[in-house]
Order: sequence, then structure tokens, then C-alpha cells
Amino acid sequence: MGSAQPVEPFAAGHPVALRSIREFGRFGVAVGFAVAGVVLVDSPDLTVVCTPVGSDVRTRAGNGGGPNGRLVLAESWTGEYEQRTWQGHAVVRVHRAGDPWSIWRWHDGRDWTGEWYGNLETPWRRTPLGFDSPDWALDVVGAGDPARESWSVRYKDEDELAWLAEVGAMSEPEVDAARDAGRRLTSIAQDRAWPFDADWVPWTPAARLSAIPMPAGWDRV
Repeated sequence: MGSAQPVEPFAAGHPVALRSIREFGRFGVAVGFAVAGVVLVDSPDLTVVCTPVGSDVRTRAGNGGGPNGRLVLAESWTGEYEQRTWQGHAVVRVHRAGDPWSIWRWHDGRDWTGEWYGNLETPWRRTPLGFDSPDWALDVVGAGDPARESWSVRYKDEDELAWLAEVGAMSEPEVDAARDAGRRLTSIAQDRAWPFDADWVPWTPAARLSAIPMPAGWDRV
């Protein structure tokens, strides 16, 4: 998948695609979904990407099944994609090399909101288009300020992970990896460790950051 040659870190301001890529039955290895963003920081050790409001999103077209009716399995996918845009607030994703998760925070143009999102996934792989990382369904969500007693941590989408395992859309090793990562990240969040205790000011997105179009070739693997 992607280029066989090493890809150098991107410069700040470079547009990228964040993609979830995995096996989809008769379609083979393909993009599950893609979100456009702009690089804020990229080094061999740390990557920070912002998706401003209005940026391009691609999701698989087809009938959703399972919890919430939004999971499109391989057999329900038409092979086409729906074009959407990122709604709500700008989101900043922070990924440390090797971690099986990225930490998301939302910025409303004035300040960070009180929600933190730990997206469990394989460690990001840099490609000429951006970063690829199959998503593991299960998430760890924090709410409030980690420096205060109001800080709380919980799991999200446990039902989706269980359903994907039941129908065979995720293998037993993948499910085990997701649950192990969930336990590890929950402990880190409860301990208010990095990046929950980090200074996020340098990662604050510019208030007038424009929507990012999807890079050409985003659907090629």
C-alpha cells in the first residue's frame, strides 16, 4: 500500500489526507474513510494535524448495520463513496510515533472545548498523501480539564467493537489489540499523563484556517 520509499515529514501548512485502510471483501484493500487536514507539526516522533470546519470527508456508501446503523460492512459497500464536509468545530489530532491511538481535541475559534477523544487505531504510517491508520472502533473519551477534579474518562463504542467481532469484520487479534490499547490509554488518561498534561497552546489552530480539500489520489492504495 502506498509508496515503498520512505516519506519525509511534511512541512507545517501542508494539506494531507488521514485515511483508514483495510481489507473489504471483494474490493480488496481499500480506503474505508478519509478526512482532509493540514499539518501543524510533523517530525519522526510527533505529528499534529488539524481538520478545519468545511474540510472534505469521504465515507463508504451503502447500507449501515450494527449499532447506530452507521457501520458499512464489506458486503454492504457499493464500492463508491459519499462526499461530506467536517462539521462543528475544528479538530486537532495528536499522534506520537508508535502509539496505537491519536488524541483529538476540538477548538471553537476562541478556546478548546471540554471534550477529549482517544481514537484507537494502528500507529500512523506516513505516505505521500498523508497518514494511513486502520481504525479499531473502540474509543476512550475524556471530559473536562485534566488538571481539575471534574476530569472524567469513559469508553465509547464498545457495542460497535463487539458487533464487528461477532460478524467477523474484525479478527480476534484485532479485537484483543483494541481492548488492550483501550486499557492502556484509559490508565494514561486517568493519570492525566501525556498528552493530557501537555501544553496545547502551540497546537492551537489559526482562527481563520481555511477548509482543506481532499488531496488528489486519496482513493488509491
